[in-house]
Order: sequence, then structure tokens, then C-alpha cells
Amino acid sequence: MKVYYNLKEYIPKETGTSVALGFFDGVHSGHRAVIGSCAAEKGDCPCVVLTFRESPAKALGRPTPTLLSTNERKAELLEAIGVDEVIFADFNAVKEMSPQAFVAEILCDKLHAKKVFCGFNYRFGQGGSGDTELLKKLCNEQGISVEVKEPVLLEGERVSSSLIRRCIAEGRIEKANTLLGYSYAIEGAIDSGNHIGSALGFPTVNIPIGEGLTVPRYGVYASAITIDGRRYRGATNIGVHPTVGAHDMPLCETFLLDFGGGDLYGKKATCELIAFVREEKRFGSVDELSAQIKKDCETIDNMSLS
Repeated sequence: MKVYYNLKEYIPKETGTSVALGFFDGVHSGHRAVIGSCAAEKGDCPCVVLTFRESPAKALGRPTPTLLSTNERKAELLEAIGVDEVIFADFNAVKEMSPQAFVAEILCDKLHAKKVFCGFNYRFGQGGSGDTELLKKLCNEQGISVEVKEPVLLEGERVSSSLIRRCIAEGRIEKANTLLGYSYAIEGAIDSGNHIGSALGFPTVNIPIGEGLTVPRYGVYASAITIDGRRYRGATNIGVHPTVGAHDMPLCETFLLDFGGGDLYGKKATCELIAFVREEKRFGSVDELSAQIKKDCETIDNMSLS
């Protein structure tokens, strides 16, 4: 999959394109309905996702919700769906465009769009003045077909990034994963940490939680962590370690239940949170903490994790 970080870098395709429009934070089940249709109905055209490097809300100076995915993670998820190209455009470059200019200059002249796909609540143009009905009208005038996807419902609730963020923050990780269509993950390069786990007899893999990402409820999770293409079962703690010297920022630390040993520092790791086990709490002593970690590992080791 080809990734662009600027609209100016994009090279128009003579074949035309099938374009999915949206910010797609988390690439959840609702987003996949849009993107999946774009990929499935592309014909001889490449499937292109036009999204943004940062939240439009941030560029507009509005309160910015935490994110469900980094751009790197988003690209990985899009590629897995079958996207051929993704453009992480600068929202500031298009936010002053009228709806008419956006369709004419971006969709027509730049992307050579033949088909456009978006969600029911998609907005575009200066101040979000364009809605899906206007998008259909303007695109039809240019010979571009538009398909608007209705919301995806799960047990009567609309799948949305805001609902998923709330579930993650409350520790309802299994529901969040169902809404996402995959397991919520924290990924990054493994750092050396402070070796507290090793001192307790449980050496851990430490992954920094990316700035701006949604932080799960503090506690212990059953997890799966992928390093160098191999997937391990893990016991992951999200929190600030109140028993052994609280931190200002939350940490993601994982004890690998089935790791044979070796140096992992600096390697890229993806830690998928599978199930919430217990909340983080302060223990009366380090021995109590160590005993609880042992129980957590036994609990997770007896769980059936996919």
C-alpha cells in the first residue's frame, strides 16, 4: 500500500480512483462498512482513502478527543482491508475550501475520482457546510457516483469512535474490541523501563503509550503481544504503579507468559488488550504486589484467549 502525507505528492491515476472519505479514527466496524465497499467496488481503479494527519477538531481549535489509533496503526488497518493508497492530508490545506471547490479541485482534478464512499454523517467544505446530500449533488454534476453508508448498529447501539473511547476508558475492553472489529492495541518500540518487574521476579516488556491515544482504565489485562512476527500471551498492566513509586504518566507493561528469553529492547511490539482482569490498586507491601501478580498470571494463563 502506498502512503502519502501530502496531497501535493499524490500522482493522479489515469484509470481514476475509488475514494473513501473520512477521518476514520480507529478504523472501527462502522468505518469498515465504508472502506470495505470502496475496496470491493473499485473495479480497475485503485482504492484510495483520503483522511487527515491530525484530527480536524484540533486544526479548528476545538476540544480534541483522544485517539484510537496512530497514523501508523491506521495505515496497517487500512492495508489489511484492501486499501491501495492512503493520503494523510493536512486539514489546514483544505479547511477554507468551499464544498464546490473541494469536489472540483480535490475529488475531480487531483484524485480523478469515479466513485466516492462516505458515512451518513460526513461533512466537508469550509465550516463543515457540506453534507452528504450536497456531496451527491456536486459529484453527480461531475459524473462521480456517491455511496453513503448508514450507521452500523451493535445490540441497538450505533458504532462510533466516542462510544469505543468510553468503553476503553471504563475497562470494557471486550465490548470495545467487538465494536472495533479487532483488539485495541498499544504499539511502539520496547524501552528499558525501570526494571521494577524484574526486581519482583516478573520481567516485563514496556511500551510507551503514544501521546494523545485513549488510555485504558488502569488495571491488569489479559493480552497478546506481537514481536518480530511472533505472538505471545501476556499479562499487561496499564497504570502508574502506586505501590512502587507512582508515575506521572501511565505505563503499559507486559509480562510474557510464554517467552523463552532474549533481548527485546528497541524492537517494535504490538500489545493487544483482550480482557480486563482487575483494577489497579495500592498494595501494603512489595511482597503482596508480587503475590498478586503471580495470581494474575495464573488467572490469565487459564483463560481461553483468541
